[in-house]
Amino acid sequence: MIINLRRSQGLSQRALANLLEVDQTSVSRWERGAGLPSAKLRRRMRDMMRQNPANKLDTLAKLRVQMSDWPSTLLRQGAILLEMSRRVPAEVSVEKLLKGKSLYGQFGEEADEQVFAWERSGIFSGELAMTVSLNRIVTPSGPVYFRGMDTPHICSGGEIWCLCEIRRLSEDEYETSLRQMGGALMSIPFDELG
Repeated sequence: MIINLRRSQGLSQRALANLLEVDQTSVSRWERGAGLPSAKLRRRMRDMMRQNPANKLDTLAKLRVQMSDWPSTLLRQGAILLEMSRRVPAEVSVEKLLKGKSLYGQFGEEADEQVFAWERSGIFSGELAMTVSLNRIVTPSGPVYFRGMDTPHICSGGEIWCLCEIRRLSEDEYETSLRQMGGALMSIPFDELG
């Protein structure tokens, strides 16, 4: 939180320390994880983050996904679920997905391999405008097939998140799409957009 606050506000450790009325070594210690600011200072830093227009855009991106009428998720590198629409659990036949947790290890080995290939494609590097991915996951009720349309979102701290809109497919639709795409992943670099 402290590093993101400094980056979003364009502050040095010393400048942040002056705003918080602490010494610079305290800020340095907090960033290294060698201590924590008081609850009062954490609230103050949170308020500073909320006042930043860029952070409001990050919050808006999460809210857009959360309130969406179609199944969509917002992921960060490591396939960590930041947000999802209320339609996602039903669309992928999963009762509960936990925000803040990685998708790895939740849907079988094949799904993990597909997600790993998707991450390796460069969606979080800033090089890709979009990916289309085909996924087969294992659920308690059997395999579920879906297509993801994935676009990057650069958040205020410079981290790249990925907005993933998903659509459930039948097994036949999945196999047909797999043949048409020539594989489970199609990456579209910004360079190809013209």
